Amino acid sequence: MVLGLYDYRLTDVGLSALLDQPWKLSTVADRIGFRYGGGKLDWRERVQPFGAGSDPSNIVDAGYPVGSIQVPGGVEPIILHRDAVSGGGYAMVATVISADLSLVGQCAPGTMTNFKSVTMEEALAARAHGQERLRKVQGLWS
Repeated sequence: MVLGLYDYRLTDVGLSALLDQPWKLSTVADRIGFRYGGGKLDWRERVQPFGAGSDPSNIVDAGYPVGSIQVPGGVEPIILHRDAVSGGGYAMVATVISADLSLVGQCAPGTMTNFKSVTMEEALAARAHGQERLRKVQGLWS
């Protein structure tokens, strides 16, 4: 995953919890989203802007990229998958890289996951590697 747009809203302890502990995929998982349990993430306190609600994980509405990870209330990270809503009022702390999004879709409830932060360059390299592997497989039928 690539951190952002709102990872700065997590405390250092909250960000460490996201990255350093295992998360278990719940039974609430489908083409819309994948909900994980495993702990609580701490958010930095702030005066919420008008329209953002009282919870520190809330923001004024923003667009959600496919694969974004939101953590409503600081519990149960949710990976928004291909049929998810395109916007809303929860902070996105990271986005699953496109090379891993199909792997997420293949996980069964109960699967343990560790989130790993990568750079944009690493994400692009992983996508290029995946596309090359796909071209090789397609070449078997050409």
